Amino acid sequence: MEFFLDLVRAAAALAFTLGLLLGAAWLARRYGLMQGQMPRLTKGRLKLVEQLWLDAGRTRAILIQCDDQEHLVLVSPTGASTLSSKPVDPDIAIPDQLAVPSVTGNPQ
Repeated sequence: MEFFLDLVRAAAALAFTLGLLLGAAWLARRYGLMQGQMPRLTKGRLKLVEQLWLDAGRTRAILIQCDDQEHLVLVSPTGASTLSSKPVDPDIAIPDQLAVPSVTGNPQ
């Protein structure tokens, strides 16, 4: 009988540990803490517009916006290089993912 209780206790401890691990993984994914993702910064002058992984998780191209400039930066294990910089065109806006088209076709 004591062996059975030890087995149940070990199974419960394993289930609890796996639950904690899965919960931490879900939180990391939910709040953008996985590799290649960054949490959205709502304050400040710097904004990560987009990033693209170029090879097996080692090199990536990052588009960063600072004030009215966009900078394309190549980040690799050996360092980072600015590929191009240009002013942001205020006429071109990133479409709102949550905008609902109206009858006229314009977002409301």
